[in-house]
Amino acid sequence: MNVILKKLTPFVKRGALFTKQFVHRKPCLMPKRWNGGQIDSYFFVDEERDLNNPDYSEISNEYLGTIAKGHRVLVIQPYIKWGKDKKKDTTRELQLAEAVALVQTLPYWTVVEKLWAPLLSLDRKQFFGKGTLTKIKSLLDSQCNITAVFISVNTLKHEQLLELQKIFKLPVYDRYSLVIHIFRSHAKSPEAKLQVALAELPYIYEKMSEINGQINLLEKRRLFLQSREGQLRNALQKLKTHRESVRTKRKKYGFATVAIVGYTNAGKTSLIKALTGDKKLTPKNYLFATLDTTAHQGVLPSTMKVLYIDTIGFIQDVPETLIEPFVATLEDAMVADIIVHVYDVSHPDCKAQIEHVRKTLKSLSDANKPTIEVANKCDLIEPGNLPKDALGISATETTGIDILRHEIERLILSETGRSIMKMRVESGSEAFAWLYKEATVISAEPDPKNLQFMLLNVIVTDDLLHRFRRFLKSL
Repeated sequence: MNVILKKLTPFVKRGALFTKQFVHRKPCLMPKRWNGGQIDSYFFVDEERDLNNPDYSEISNEYLGTIAKGHRVLVIQPYIKWGKDKKKDTTRELQLAEAVALVQTLPYWTVVEKLWAPLLSLDRKQFFGKGTLTKIKSLLDSQCNITAVFISVNTLKHEQLLELQKIFKLPVYDRYSLVIHIFRSHAKSPEAKLQVALAELPYIYEKMSEINGQINLLEKRRLFLQSREGQLRNALQKLKTHRESVRTKRKKYGFATVAIVGYTNAGKTSLIKALTGDKKLTPKNYLFATLDTTAHQGVLPSTMKVLYIDTIGFIQDVPETLIEPFVATLEDAMVADIIVHVYDVSHPDCKAQIEHVRKTLKSLSDANKPTIEVANKCDLIEPGNLPKDALGISATETTGIDILRHEIERLILSETGRSIMKMRVESGSEAFAWLYKEATVISAEPDPKNLQFMLLNVIVTDDLLHRFRRFLKSL
């Protein structure tokens, strides 16, 4: 049981915000055989109007800010000058670059100015020192076209947020609230919207807990939010149950699964497109392009079919509570047979991103889960700059993809109890047809001693052998 799953305890165990369940699930039969391409992750149908409750929107907008159609943003990257809180695995330049990329991910949001701001502590009421505040205020006064300020810190205290908005006379966002807006913008399926709705609540609860006064209003809001959370977590549990059912059916049909994980915008979807040849996949070059966990069928060199699981990307400096609701679907990846960790080898902050993903995987899954690390975008660096022993690929140019397929196959065979067995079967017989239908036949050639028989190299599991023997007895 992983660390985050242990923390998935609801704030409330009952409550009825809505008069009926906000998402309903229609019966849906899984296909007997998936025949390639993308496989729908979920089989829920939407009742999205309940997610867009106007009473909740009023509260959400107060604490998270409204998602404007566009903003012209001043990006501020705070940094601790010294002490235990100073970051040592990255630089302020790289942190600022990621902060800018986050803002640019939102449609019609543009970065007008950007700067670093030194801090001695994260606990000041006005967050910044007087000199820094004066510098920022002067910049805002001279740049009247700036409409919002993004402070690239995990979360601001509510008191700090109100104080800064009062000083700047503009909306102020921290990383948590900005990432929530990105999630809102990118969430298309009812399941993604459900998980985003849950991800918002810890932030709002924290902000409410920091407010003094207005006890009656706060208590009414807290009860309202607890009731909403109870409904959302109930729906999330149904989603988890559904995902478990899907995984059981995949296992029944003998699919090996490969989770593709990595830092956001490392090229996970592009890699799956290269591995599967699925032209319908349209990778996007921005952060958090993927919020849904989806499965895509591919074929390994032996002709064995495999499912590649695409996942939400990881990112530094956001609270665990922001990703926690996505565990229901991330679990699909964490119980896969093997993991492929893809990283952007051309990114200046590559080492820090790799380490962050490794730590996240350790908290989410079995530390001994077999993993292949893949250096993507190797076409964007000089050949001599590829790290030693790295498996370099380019998902867009398909460089190294065949080597990766062979490595995936080798690891799957060794980790899943599959083996290659030679079988002598009469050509055109029922046993011959059964093996081609139920197993993976790598090769077939006539038996030189008796041309009525074929020599087959077959990938088998203990379960498949058991079923094959039962089938032979039934003939």
